Formats: sequence, structure tokens, C-alpha cells
Amino acid sequence: MYSDDFGQAELDALESARKHVENMLKRPDQLEKVEQYRRREARKKASVEARLKTAMQSQLDGVKTGLMQLRSAHEGIKEIRQSTVEVNEKYQECAELAMKLTSVREVANEHSQLAAAVENLKHIFTVPETIERTERQIEDGQLLLAHKGLMDLEQSRNDLLFELHKQPSENPTDIHLLERYFSKVEQLSGNMYQQIKYLMQNVFMVVRNEPTKVVTCLRIIEREEKLDNECQNKERMVKFHAPGRPKRWKEKMFHELEKCVTYRIEGNQLEDRSQDRMWLVRHLELTRQIILEDLRVVKHLCSPCFPPSYKIFEYFVKTYKDSLSIHLQNMICDELEHNEIISLLTWLTEYIGPNLMAHHELNIDVKLLEPLLPPREVETLQQQYLKTLHANIQKWINNTLDTDIKEWYREVPPEADKESYLHTSLPVIVFQMIEQNMQVAAQISKDLTTKVLLLCVEVLQEFIEFYRSSIRTYKDKHMQDRSQPRHYFQYMVAVINGFQQFEDFTRQLERRHLNQPPGEGSTTVFQSLMDAFDCLAGECLGFLLDEVFLDLEPHNYQLLTRSWYQINGSPSVDTICVTVEDYYNDFVHLRKRYFVSIMKEAEKRVSLAYITALIEKRMIFKTYEERKTASEKICKESEQISNLFRRLGDEGSSPIDAVSVMVELIRLRDTSLLSLEISGLVSKYPDVRTDHVINLLAMREDLGTSNARQMVIDTLEEDDRQRFGQQQRTIFSEIRTK
Repeated sequence: MYSDDFGQAELDALESARKHVENMLKRPDQLEKVEQYRRREARKKASVEARLKTAMQSQLDGVKTGLMQLRSAHEGIKEIRQSTVEVNEKYQECAELAMKLTSVREVANEHSQLAAAVENLKHIFTVPETIERTERQIEDGQLLLAHKGLMDLEQSRNDLLFELHKQPSENPTDIHLLERYFSKVEQLSGNMYQQIKYLMQNVFMVVRNEPTKVVTCLRIIEREEKLDNECQNKERMVKFHAPGRPKRWKEKMFHELEKCVTYRIEGNQLEDRSQDRMWLVRHLELTRQIILEDLRVVKHLCSPCFPPSYKIFEYFVKTYKDSLSIHLQNMICDELEHNEIISLLTWLTEYIGPNLMAHHELNIDVKLLEPLLPPREVETLQQQYLKTLHANIQKWINNTLDTDIKEWYREVPPEADKESYLHTSLPVIVFQMIEQNMQVAAQISKDLTTKVLLLCVEVLQEFIEFYRSSIRTYKDKHMQDRSQPRHYFQYMVAVINGFQQFEDFTRQLERRHLNQPPGEGSTTVFQSLMDAFDCLAGECLGFLLDEVFLDLEPHNYQLLTRSWYQINGSPSVDTICVTVEDYYNDFVHLRKRYFVSIMKEAEKRVSLAYITALIEKRMIFKTYEERKTASEKICKESEQISNLFRRLGDEGSSPIDAVSVMVELIRLRDTSLLSLEISGLVSKYPDVRTDHVINLLAMREDLGTSNARQMVIDTLEEDDRQRFGQQQRTIFSEIRTK
């Protein structure tokens, strides 16, 4: 089989070699390199053979080493087998010897018990004396000496009981006898523990005055822990249980320290809510002082006394945290009031601050401390605080607003600041209340600060709606009797100026408590609030203008009528200008932004009234002379209105300028040129409507309404699509013809 495989391999190799030679000698010129190819292949062959020899040598060395190890293992197995046989033979001999020595074992056990009795004979006879001496030493505070006597007594008792345990008997008389004889040992042990317990309960006081007593207690506890471990090991090995073990004094000591901490926290609550509303503030401050002082004592005085393995400082830090957490949760279950929740939330922040856990003497990494209260509990407290705060702020603001509203009806005008701007105290009082609550929240946590800030924004949004309703009511009452309230206009000016303060305070609130850079824009929530204030300010400015135009309304109706034409001069426009200028003296008490806004709006409304009168076709001219005279009067009055507002501080173009273009459609004598004037009007004021131009042309005596309509349609037909697509809005967009 193997010879067939080798033969096939040889054939495959020859075939491969043939193909290789064939590939090398494909071209005639390659025959010249045959010798070169032969030498190269010879080198390759020599290299391959050398590698094969090396590999074979390595394999042979490995096989040789393995065989040597197998031989050594075989010899070892033979030796072990021989040793096992010898051990088995000797064991058989020993088994027979053990049977022969049974009586010797019994005698040895008897002598062992006698030896134990002899060894403890001295202690047995002196037990009453030792007990009495140990009692005195415990009473005198000589705890180390007392513990030495206690250990000797327990050792004697346990040795004798152990000897009885090794020879179990159905008659327990001996055991009962020993237990009665040593019965006071357990009492001594209890008295000793009571002394240690008392010292541990007062460890903070004892360690200041007599630290050696603390060290003594700890040495005794360590001895007892060692004896507990020895007795437990012995019990596992020989099933002997020493009476009173394990004592677990170390575990009990830590339990007493925990009770001491709990008492230190709960015991400083000297009063409750019924006695003083500030009870919780005092209690938390006393707790902070006590915890800080106790931890400083532990750090500097207790740590050197306690073994390092106790990690006593870390233990007290955790114990105080756990006890304090339970105490605070119990108080929370009793339903804290609003000011008490604030005190508690503030104290939670102070707990991890430099006045307590982060104090430089304690050197505690507060980042590793567990939260004093569960996050869910803190969140519940915060929600209760926010709910009450929302109601309180609403109440405070509403009360402040009610007080401010009462001032609107006073017989004296509002006060003015040094720049002569009228104002009320409402914005300052509202934001002082908000700022006070923000400062309280900032002392608690950044998270709560943000929540309170958003809550204040929500309350202010609600306040704006209530404020708007109050202002409208104030305005409606005034409209029923314009003589009342006496200083309606001045108080409306003061209210409007207050919106500037509201916006400024809102912006300051955002930057101060959200740490926003001065140049950065406001967030959506705050921008929405400021926009709401600005919108209400605009509405109030409209109320002021409504007041002005109630006085101007009769005079506006007289414009461009037959009686207007017949009267020499311009009494209506004169009255309008005088009235506007009179109200201007009140407008100057508005802050600049509102003053500019209301003056522009006043100019717009006056212009709108005049242009509307011009378009409403209130009179139709009979002759060209009438048209010419009226046109000149119209130009003069529009110029008078423009000059008025320019004198009152307006700059730039005025809506009344449209009159000078419109009047040309009336004044022009040659009707053939009207199309050109119409196109000029439309190009300058794209939002002028067809009916506006028709009514304007219909005032002429030489054009009827139908002819005017046809002329306008013919002129504007080509420009309609362009005009309607334009977005520019002028004063004509607000004109509604009858």
C-alpha cells in the first residue's frame, strides 16, 4: 500500500518537474541558459535537502527525549508500587498492635484527665478568691487585670469540661457540678462587657480625657475575638462547645457605636414646629456642628486608639450618613412645610460642602460619598417645593398687582425717574420676589435652580394674561367715563414703561442663572416671554392712541368735505395738529423705544385718516377752479402734518407723502395725461387698489365713475400681474373704502 503511494508520488513529482522544465524552455533563446537553470535548481535542491535534514534531526531529538522520559516514568512507577506494598504490610502489623494497646489507651486517658485536674488544681481551689478579686478590679476600672483573671477562670473551666467531653458519660452530674462551681464566671463576663459598653457609648468624651481606657477596651475586645475564633475552630474539630462562646464583643461594640451615633443625631432636637417655626433650621445646624466635631474627634483622637483594620473613621462616616438618612426620611414622612423643605434641601447641599463633609480637616473625598437621601426622595421634595412655590409666587404677584391697580385710580399722578420716565413699582417688586426665590434655589442645587427658573417663567406667562385683562378692564372703565380715572393717560404711560423693565429683568434673570454670555441670544422660552411683554406693550400703546383719536375723530370726519372746502384756512387740521402736540407732552414720558413707536403709529394713523378721507370721495368738484383750490389746500395741509411730526422728532419719509402724488390726479387739467400719473402712483405704491384710484378720479367734474373705472382698468391692465406679485406694503394696504 505504502509502496504504491510512494510510486504515485514519484510519478507526480516527475510530471511536475517536466512541466517546470517546459515552462523554463518555451523559447529557443532560453536554451543558452540551461546551464544557469541547472545550477539554480541545484542550489534550490541543496537548500531543500538541508532543511529536510534539519527537520528530521529535530524530530529525532524530540522522539529520543520522549523515550527517555517514558523510561524514567516507568522506573518511578515500579518504585511506587514497591513502596505501596511495604506500607500495606506495615499497616497490617500496626492494626494488630492497636488491638493489643487498647488497655494502655484507657489508662492514658485516665491519666490525661488526672493531669488536667492537677494542672488546674491551683485554679480550682482559688476560684472563689479569683472571682472576688476580679469583681473588685472591674469595679475599680482595672479592666486589663480583671480580664486576665476572667481568662484564667474560663480557661480552667473549659479545660475540665473538655476532658469530660472526651469521656462522654450518660450521667451528667460531673458537668452540672462544674457548671455550678463556675457559675459566677458568666456573671463576671457580663459585668466586664457592661463596663466596655459604657465606655463605648461615651467614646467621644472618654477618648478626649482618658484615651488609655479606650485602648484597654479594644485590647480586651481583640483578645475575646481571638478566643472566639479558637473556640469555633476547636468546635469544628472535636465538637466541643465552650460555654458563652462566641461572645462577639467586637460586633456588639460596633452596634453600641451605631446606637451612640443615632442618639447624637436624634437627641439634639430640642423643639418642634409647635414651639418654634425655625425648629428645623436649629436642629439641622446643631446636627451639622455635632457631626463635624465628632468626626474631627474620630479623625484625630480615635483613629490612633483603634486598630487600623477597624477603619474607624470610614466606619463613623458611613454610620453617621446612614443614621442621618434614616432620621431625615422619618422627618419627611411627617410632612414638612414649605420653609422646612427649603431648609432641608439647602442643608443637603451644605452636607457635602466645606462646612461639613468637605471640611479640610476631615480630608474626605465627597465624590465617593453615597447620597444622603435617595434621588427619588429628593425629587419628591423638590416637586413639593416647586408646587408650593408656584402657588406662593402666584399669590404674591396677584397681591402686588392688586396693590398696583389700586394706585391707577389715585388722584395723584405716578412718579417719574430722573430721566422723567413715569413708572410704577410693580416690575421691581415682582422681580425682587423672583430673585429672592432664585437665590434660595441657587443655594440648594443647579438642577433645582433651573427648575425654579422655568417655574418663574411659567408664572410670568400666566401673570401677563392676568395683567392684560386688568389693563383692558381699566381701559374699558375709562371709556365709560373719560374723565375717570383722573390720571388714566399718565398711568397707562407708566404701565407701558414697566414692560421695558420687565424685559430687562427677564434678560438679567436668564443670564444670571443660566450663565449665559452677554452677547448670546436668548433661549426660546425667555424670548417667548419677552415677546409676550413686548406684545402687551404694543397693545397698551394702541390704547393710548385710541384715546388720542377719540378726540380727533370728529375732525377727521370734516376733512375733504364740502364744508371743509368752503371754510377759509384749515381748522380741522389745525385742531388735529394741536391735539397731537398736546398728547406729545405726555408721550415724552415714555421710554425711547415706546416713544418712537407710538409717534410713528400716530403719524401713520393721522396720515391714514387724511388719505382715507381723500379716497372716500366725500365731495365731487364742480369746476376745475374748485379742483385747483382744493388741491392746493390738500398739499398745504399734508405739508402741515408732515412738518408737525418732523418737528416732534420723526425722521425719514412720512406716510402723508402719498398725498402729494395722489393730489396730482385731482389737480391735473389734461385728462390725457392721467394715465401717466396713475402709472406713477401705482409704481410708487404697488399696494394701491383699483377702487382707490377710481374713487380719487371720480371726484373730478370732468370724469364720471364709469369713465374713471374704464381709464383705470385700461391703464393698469398691463401692470396687474406685476403689482399683485409684489410684497411691498404701504399705507394703502390698510385703507378700506366704503
